[in-house]
Order: sequence, then structure tokens, then C-alpha cells
Amino acid sequence: MEATDQTKTILVLTDFTNSALNAADYALFLASQLKTKILLYHSYYIPATESECLQITNYGLLAETSKSNLEKEMNRLNISLKAYGSNFKPQIDYLSEGGSFTDNVCSIIDERKNILMLVMSGFKAHNDDILFGTEITAVVSKARCPVVIVPEVEFLRA
Repeated sequence: MEATDQTKTILVLTDFTNSALNAADYALFLASQLKTKILLYHSYYIPATESECLQITNYGLLAETSKSNLEKEMNRLNISLKAYGSNFKPQIDYLSEGGSFTDNVCSIIDERKNILMLVMSGFKAHNDDILFGTEITAVVSKARCPVVIVPEVEFLRA
């Protein structure tokens, strides 16, 4: 059996919106205080029906875009670390997967065993946010770790 790093990790869900960037900033603050790692996570949609599959033909591009955006966010957070007064600088990594958002998140938590908490963005309710609101509810109800939902208000930004 392969040895795994059991350093506690904060799992940060992102969709690269301003609200998600705010949640990542908050997670960085928490990780600095709690002396944990950060794992940025993005799940891109893979259609389940044949008609949806016809609309999205380049899954490689979806995966590459997700990875590229995660690298940019990781670099942004690493630059932000320089402004922190803390001596502890959290290690930041990222992971991108296609498929069911809720199932993927719950699998990461179950498999890794070192996830201290899950941090994700919250948002003001809008009529067109029903799907994302459903996803948040599903993750909160199924995740086997504490879930922190960061409000849309900017955190520690000038």
C-alpha cells in the first residue's frame, strides 16, 4: 500500500467566479492560521445524455482549460501569501476532474482521509442559480467533513 501524506488539507471548490476567488482567499487565511495545505478543486461537466454529448465534442479542451485556470488561481494565491504576516506558508495544489460535481467531491473526501474541511463560495439567490444551489445543498448534505460556505462579500481584499 502506497504511503500518503496525511497533513490536513482544506479542499477549496472553485468555478473561477469572483465569489469563488473570495472563498479561496478565505481558505488561504484559514490554512495559514490552521497550518494546513490547500487543494483547489474544479469539476467540469461531462454530459450524461447523447444529445448533450453532441453539444460538447472536445473534452480534452474542457480538461485543459480547467487545469490552466487552476494553475492561474494557485499562482494568484501563492502571490497573496507574500502579503500575509504568518510564518507558515500553506502548500497549494490543485485537482480537476470531469463528471458529477457532488460525487467527485465526496470521493475526494472519502479517499484522501486528510481533508479537514471543505470551503466553497456562497452567493445571493438568483432565479437562474437553481442548479448551483442544488449542488451546494447536495455537497453539504453528503460531505463527510465540515463545510464552510463563504458569503459573496469580499474577504480581506483592499
